[in-house]
Amino acid sequence: MIGDVDVPVIPLAQSPVCAADPYPGLARLRESAPMVRVQTTFMGEVWLVTRYDLARQLLADLRFSRRRPDDSPVAAVDSDPPDHTRIRRLVGKAFTRNRVERLRPWVQDLVDGMLDEIAGAGPVDLLDRFAYPLPIAVICEMLGAAETDRADVRRRTEKILAGEVTENREEVYDRTKEYIVDLIAAKRRRPGDDLMSALITARDGDSTLTEPELVELGIALIAAGYATTTNLIGNGIHALLTNPGQLALLHAQPGLIDSAVEEFLRYESSFSAAGQIAKEDVDVEGIVVRAGEVVLISFCGANRDPARFDHPDRLDITRSPNPHLAFSHGIHHCLGAPLARMEAQIAIGTLVRRFPHATPAGPARWRENIMRGLLELPVDLKGRGVE
Repeated sequence: MIGDVDVPVIPLAQSPVCAADPYPGLARLRESAPMVRVQTTFMGEVWLVTRYDLARQLLADLRFSRRRPDDSPVAAVDSDPPDHTRIRRLVGKAFTRNRVERLRPWVQDLVDGMLDEIAGAGPVDLLDRFAYPLPIAVICEMLGAAETDRADVRRRTEKILAGEVTENREEVYDRTKEYIVDLIAAKRRRPGDDLMSALITARDGDSTLTEPELVELGIALIAAGYATTTNLIGNGIHALLTNPGQLALLHAQPGLIDSAVEEFLRYESSFSAAGQIAKEDVDVEGIVVRAGEVVLISFCGANRDPARFDHPDRLDITRSPNPHLAFSHGIHHCLGAPLARMEAQIAIGTLVRRFPHATPAGPARWRENIMRGLLELPVDLKGRGVE
């Protein structure tokens, strides 16, 4: 008995939460009940929401919290009001759209250089050679980290984002924390025109970000910025390669890149789901979620809900409107959304322009954890790049 309703628990093996192809299972669950109980390896038993309308409603419901007792890596960004309101306001003064747009020419040059390196190669893993290194280079540049630090930052970030919790993972987190502490100290001594310097000096009246908040934000910006954008670029390229008609359309009409990126976000969300903890007993369409219980919002389920999206399982880069929930909703809407969009627009748009005949060079392997992304993406560029 869960809450006031007898709800069967679906074991992880039968659950689509972390499956390579979650969509048939999510469709079945969406039709069965407002919420279902699912057993996960990472959060125990949770309530799973797969409907768009209910997901959007609960993401904005302040009776739920993102803050978990053991969630130190993202405590600052996932705190509750009033701390959350103060932190978001201060971060918003530093992490501006103008700062993101100023990076656009630099990102374009970086993308061009990366594609130049693989243009004459045979089949390549576009995750390893493109979708992985690009976001870590961009977030390091934005934070003012040294170019020589990128490889180590990437390795540590991948460990932090691993699906399982290990002693080694905790050690890596501690080393990443030390790295951010040192970076903050360096920026205090010698501020630059970078995001970390701007976060340090951000003021809202008498309010500033504390040292622990700066450290947590630094870790969260690297981890979330890397994972979200890597998955967005990889998933978007994979979606085009497996839908060659849409690839041809984007090549013929490059101005569609903005709407294409929105469709990639809907079609294969960068994160499978996000958990929220009830701060009090909450009645959700007749089911009582008890205080302390977790509700897992399935972005993959919500973004393929036929009640909100026509032909949801069809990739349509012209889809409009496209009110997907890939960047969440409400007070926890992703801070880095403009940066992720900009990177994906440049990365995928340039790849399609230069390599319109690219085809899969082998099966793509999907992660089977809360991140919705690929482990590898072998692609044959055919050596027919066009300038």
